[in-house]
Amino acid sequence: MAIGNHPTAKKLPKVTTDPSIQPGPEDFRAFAAREDAPETLEDFIHSDLPQLSLHVTSFADATLVALSWPHTLMDVMGQKALLHAWSLVLAGRESEVPALLGANDDAVIAAVEAPSAPVEDFKLGAKRLMGTSMLWFGVRFGWDLLTSKTAETRTMCIPKKFVEDLRQKATAELVVEHGEEDKDTFISEGDALTAWAVRAVALSSPQPRPVTALHPLNMRFRLPSLINASGVYVRNMAIAACTFLSPEMASGALGPIALENRRCLSEQSTEPQVLAFIRELRQNPALGGDPSIVCGDPNAILVPFTNWTKAEFTKTVDFSPAVVHDGQETSENRPNPPGSLTFHHAQSLRQNPGARNVFVIMGKDYIENYWITATLHPPTWAVIEKNLEAA
Repeated sequence: MAIGNHPTAKKLPKVTTDPSIQPGPEDFRAFAAREDAPETLEDFIHSDLPQLSLHVTSFADATLVALSWPHTLMDVMGQKALLHAWSLVLAGRESEVPALLGANDDAVIAAVEAPSAPVEDFKLGAKRLMGTSMLWFGVRFGWDLLTSKTAETRTMCIPKKFVEDLRQKATAELVVEHGEEDKDTFISEGDALTAWAVRAVALSSPQPRPVTALHPLNMRFRLPSLINASGVYVRNMAIAACTFLSPEMASGALGPIALENRRCLSEQSTEPQVLAFIRELRQNPALGGDPSIVCGDPNAILVPFTNWTKAEFTKTVDFSPAVVHDGQETSENRPNPPGSLTFHHAQSLRQNPGARNVFVIMGKDYIENYWITATLHPPTWAVIEKNLEAA
């Protein structure tokens, strides 16, 4: 049948001219993997199944391609490397597939232990939650789960103009505050989207609270030995970075939030600080402690982000050599080349009932729309809907 005739597949998110909120990944679990697919690390250990699985659903005019794996296997840039290599093989260009590195050694640990590795104090260490502060953070988080409504996961199509308007508005606010725009007040589209999302969470909170925005930092772009590698690392190479915002700043103008986000990430993403983070992670298990690192105000709302724009999935994937025939859309009105992605999303095969205030920026499509999946409380969705309607 055609994909538009399938009761579930026809509801997959589609490009819209105006900002829109559409169904989230949870509604499409049937297309992600088979019903008895491994969902936990224990499932893999006891099933003797491969870590990477492929699940394909074919329609008369469309094909859904799904990959599933544990996050211990790879992160988003590892996924990009895999999809790029797959596309090259499909095109008969095996000789161009880059070398797979790190199967027998750990390049991150080698970078930490190198004699020339810079050493600095771990700056986030002063804000690390431990002991009583960590206990209070856990109690506060548990109370939020008990007293708040169930979070809902949805996907947003955000047109290019909306994001550019956000960035320009945030920049204008900084110009008013700091004077003429310069390199010290530059903010990116990612900073503007982060500020917009943080502000929605803060404004929907029942009482003013500080906010800690949590971002993954990819070490591939931070350590010289990885930047200059002769191949690709298909593994998880992410550590955490944090932006700390007071209640007043988190609910205030976009510009200061965006600029503070950029300042914090710039400070924490230097080579010495990345290496300091790894040393801190390695030290705790050696001492018998918890290897996780949580920082910030124990009363803060934690807002995890992940931004996949740099992976450029819509331009990385090229399955055109496998296309049997075009779908129903003609070349004049289709926004993407045959064999490329029209949409993609990610989901956990086992849902986390404690997930709250999570934003996954999946990147841009061929016409520069941003796609974002978020798990939010209904009051936060109400704030976002109001913002999108006003665009």
